[in-house]
Amino acid sequence: MKIILDDAFLFGAGVFETIKVEKGRAIFCEEHLKRLHQSLEFFGISQKISEEEVQEYLDKQEEKDFALKIVVSSKNILYLKRENPYLSQNREKGLRLCFSKVLRNSTSAMVYHKTTQYYENLLEKKKVKECGYDEVLFWNERGELTEGAVSNIFFIKGEKLYTPAVSCGLLAGIMRAKVMERYTVEEKIIRKEDLETFDACFMTNSLMGMFWVKEIEGVFYDNNRENFML
Repeated sequence: MKIILDDAFLFGAGVFETIKVEKGRAIFCEEHLKRLHQSLEFFGISQKISEEEVQEYLDKQEEKDFALKIVVSSKNILYLKRENPYLSQNREKGLRLCFSKVLRNSTSAMVYHKTTQYYENLLEKKKVKECGYDEVLFWNERGELTEGAVSNIFFIKGEKLYTPAVSCGLLAGIMRAKVMERYTVEEKIIRKEDLETFDACFMTNSLMGMFWVKEIEGVFYDNNRENFML
């Protein structure tokens, strides 16, 4: 694999998508590439990738079920593959979450795009994993809940669904959009004192699909909600 050093590797000026591959097919490939191209346009990077090019790469792979990462910068288009870590995770157990001390900056363009300036997310998740948690949540500078390191979050109260507003400073995930297409979801400001008012909670991303949340730092949730399954 030939990599040309450019602003993506020197300054983080690149974008990427991580796509679930099942039976040799990229799940929601069209949606992922649309978001990728929107970010490329925002950052002034004149690169394009087609669904046909992605499938051509997949057809050459012996593995048929994995996580595909596409990284794009001004001089590079990289296809990387790895094991999907959620395939072996127990869905019945429920996720345990805690909060990061790092704040999301809702005024920064970086939080609304999936850029190669991503290591802070991974570092914060690594810290909490060492303490026995599965994922970390971020507040913004106004004390509003935003997202997880690698996921979006939803809450259920009665028969209603809620999720933090994009304007709080978060990446609008592909699975987040799929939930909002299927159900009526209210985007709202969620603060720490609101967490105990919800009945159930779940997280989404393209690799996990949907995982129920068992606990957020001592607040426990009921994950027996079959009517909200995706």
